[in-house]
This record gives sequence, structure tokens and C-alpha cells, in this order.
Amino acid sequence: MRSCIYCGRELEKGEVCMCPQSVARRAKRTNTESEKTTENSKSKNTVNTDEQNRTTYKTGYTKKQSKAARAWNRYKARRESRRTINTDGMFKSFVSFVRSFIKSPVDKIINPPNIGKGMMLTIAALQGAVTWLCLYFVYTGASRSAFSVLGSVLGFGGIAGYSSLARMLLCILFGAVSGIVMFFVYTGIFYFINKVIFKSKTQYWDFSTRLSLTGIPLTVLGIAGVLLSFFSLTTLVILLLCGLISLIVLTYEALCTEWITKSPGSVMYAMMAGFFVFLSIVCYLIRVS
Repeated sequence: MRSCIYCGRELEKGEVCMCPQSVARRAKRTNTESEKTTENSKSKNTVNTDEQNRTTYKTGYTKKQSKAARAWNRYKARRESRRTINTDGMFKSFVSFVRSFIKSPVDKIINPPNIGKGMMLTIAALQGAVTWLCLYFVYTGASRSAFSVLGSVLGFGGIAGYSSLARMLLCILFGAVSGIVMFFVYTGIFYFINKVIFKSKTQYWDFSTRLSLTGIPLTVLGIAGVLLSFFSLTTLVILLLCGLISLIVLTYEALCTEWITKSPGSVMYAMMAGFFVFLSIVCYLIRVS
């Protein structure tokens, strides 16, 4: 039997799925076909007009550009386009994307936006920095009150206050770097399973798009935990645990979409094997350090 590529529901012969993704896809296809029909009719009218004007004598000089000139014009257009995109509220776009992801995380995992490599690595670095800062507060029991942090910045705590603040900044920096490293380890393990065991030909960065988004709830909950840890360290630990649970659930949803032709049981066991290898590597690095 056939099954929907979006929701996975089995379909009878000739049946179409009515899930939101399938409906949107069919609507988009219909609009595309109507646009093509309109363009074809316009092109036919243009040909007829050209044939009518072929006998008419026209004066003037038509400048023909060389291949180098056309290539240079295309390069300038692409450069201006990139400059406009890079300067037109990148931070606002990122915040808007995170807000929409928090509203419907599963839908964004199933139908992810077209994000680039830089966005994936930025999310991984931010996730690592927030996670390590949370772990620093949990394991060191450092003073987290707003007055203590402000006192360290103003120098009221002396050398001890500055050293504590420096350790926090180093922890954030190290966490950002380790977040990128863990991103490659995390996605690399599941890509290896995808490539070797399931024999899929999906490229690495295309496969990693969904997995790169699974850590967003953990990052948001970690930031909230850092702010709330000023009042309760227990709240920080609970929010971290909730973030880890969301990471596992979204990873399963991402893998189910990537391996839609596989049974849910196969996806679950493959995910468990991948997390076993990933956690083994993390525990080994912690023990060595």
C-alpha cells in the first residue's frame, strides 16, 4: 500500500491524503500549473506579435553584451542581493524563526525551513554555551543572585568576584565551541546510520537540517533556567531535564520523517543505538577531562 510522505498514513488505491502538508503541496502544484499555462499563452501571443512585426523596418542599434559582461552583471546582482539579505534584520529573522518554532516544534521538524550551514552552527554554538553555563551553576554552586553578579562586574567582590565572572565567560566560550563539536558528533552518528545501515543517498547537510533544530527547546529552557536560578537552583535542573526530554522526542520525530519508509520500531532502535554511541563519547570526554 501507498503511504503519505508527510504524515505516514496508509492510503488506498487512488486515495489522497488530507493532512495539512499534503493539501498545501497540492495547492502549490495547482498554482504552479496555472502559472505555467498563463506563461505559455503569453509566449504564444508574443510569437504572433513578432511574426506580425517581422515585415516592419526598425532602425536603431541593439547592443550585444559579451559573456564576460553578462557574468559580471550577474555577479553584481548576486552580491547586492546577499548584501540586502545580510543587512535586513538578520537578528529579527532569527528571533522570529525561534518564536515560530516554539509555537509548533513538531511541525517545524517535519517541514523545516531552508536554513544554511551558518544558521545550523549558530544554533549549535548557542545551545552549547547555554548548556555549559547551566552545568557551571549546577556543579559549582556559584552565587547566582543578581546582586552577586552585579557586584562582580562593579568589582565589589575584588579578585574573587572577577575570577568568578571570568570563569563564567570562559565556560560560555568553551560551551560554544564544544556545542559545534557535539553537533558534528551528534549528526555524524545518525548520518552514518542513514548512509551505511539504511543505504540512503541524502547529503550530509540536507540530512542535518532537521537534527540541527532539535536543540532549540533545550536552549530556550536553559536560558529560562539561568534566569530563574537566581531564585531556585532546583528549577534550573528541572528545566534542563525537560529540555533533554524535548531533544529526544524531536530527534525521534526528525528521524521518523527522514526514514519514513522504515517502521517506527526500526526508527526507535536506530535512535537508541545512535544515542548510545553519542552518550558513550560524551561520558568518555568528561572522564578524560
